[in-house]
Amino acid sequence: MKTIKNLVSILVVSALLTGAFTYYEYSKITQIVPQIKSYTFSGESISYSSATIRYHLLGGLIPLDRTYTQDLQIKITTDQILQSFSVSDTSRIIITAPDQQIQTFTGSQELAFEDDGEYTIEIEDTDPDGNQTRYVFTVVVDNVAEITISNLAPFQGELLVIDLANIQRNSTISIESTLLPSIVTQQDHTARFYVPIQYRTSAKAYPLTIVINEKRYEYNLDVKPFDFDKVYFTVDDDIINGPAGSPEAAAQFRNATYPLLDIVEPEDLHTGSFILPVEGARVSSTFAEMRYINGSTTPSRHGGIDYAITCGTPVYASNSGLVQYADILDMTGNTVYIEHGLGLKTVYYHMLDLTIEAGDRVEKGQLIGHVGTTGFSTGCHLHFQAMIKNQLINPDFLYQLFSNP
Repeated sequence: MKTIKNLVSILVVSALLTGAFTYYEYSKITQIVPQIKSYTFSGESISYSSATIRYHLLGGLIPLDRTYTQDLQIKITTDQILQSFSVSDTSRIIITAPDQQIQTFTGSQELAFEDDGEYTIEIEDTDPDGNQTRYVFTVVVDNVAEITISNLAPFQGELLVIDLANIQRNSTISIESTLLPSIVTQQDHTARFYVPIQYRTSAKAYPLTIVINEKRYEYNLDVKPFDFDKVYFTVDDDIINGPAGSPEAAAQFRNATYPLLDIVEPEDLHTGSFILPVEGARVSSTFAEMRYINGSTTPSRHGGIDYAITCGTPVYASNSGLVQYADILDMTGNTVYIEHGLGLKTVYYHMLDLTIEAGDRVEKGQLIGHVGTTGFSTGCHLHFQAMIKNQLINPDFLYQLFSNP
């Protein structure tokens, strides 16, 4: 009987000690400030709105869940469509769009806020230890297109590259200008178009308005005069009055090449800056130079750059693209037209031969033929020109305009 009493006493004391220790642990837990991680969105810190943290008493024998709440109203304003958002791999992201459509993701995401308005974002985290955390915040989106114009004060004969970024997918884009811009091509949240400044364009200011989803962005292009060369030279009458200079040759040229001006590839085919089509050549005629031939008082204008070098010198594609024309014409001899996308074309005249055919895809630096003196030509050279639609542009600008990859 005494043994039983002693055992009971031991059990009671143990229970009291266990209870006291448990209460002590519980008291300590209630004083803990929980270390609950925060996330960052668009540079803003996002703290939890509710969290259930699992603690353990008596060395892990007794689980204890404590819930913490914060009455937070986190509102973030952004003008960016794309946002990179890093969370735990198991985090569940719930996005309610302004039109109340709901999207759900798991793990880190690049989020795209296509429409302006207020988005509600919820994050639900559950870790292997049973801890649960919930975050709620709103994002107010007012997207602003990012527009880059290669030069707001271009020279006559220059090509302008206009890049658009931070725009909605499948945006409605229109251009208002008295100049003749190319088509616009869009890929995801970026777009591009060209504005050729024809050498005949008067040197003055030209308004340019870009309309993106009914938002208007207005600019002025201050076109500067270019100092075009003047040259005086004599051409034998036999050449002028020969087959290459005849009205029939001109008509043949128009019929073969003019329809190409309206055939456009709707995406960029080139890569980086353009390269010289021949190496080591001398520039014998400059772009848009005023030519006074055989004493004429009215100049003709040269549409490209002539590179004089020995016949048989290799001619290379100035950039990647689609060969639209490769054949011989009476006026321009062996002739090649390459479309580089959005209507930007390079043109090669007077070649000795051709190593490519219409329909071929060529890479930058690929051999396309050799320097010759075919057609209306007075010596071995390559006539090289660039254009969009019927707007001739100075090829010199292409060598430096596009950044190399």
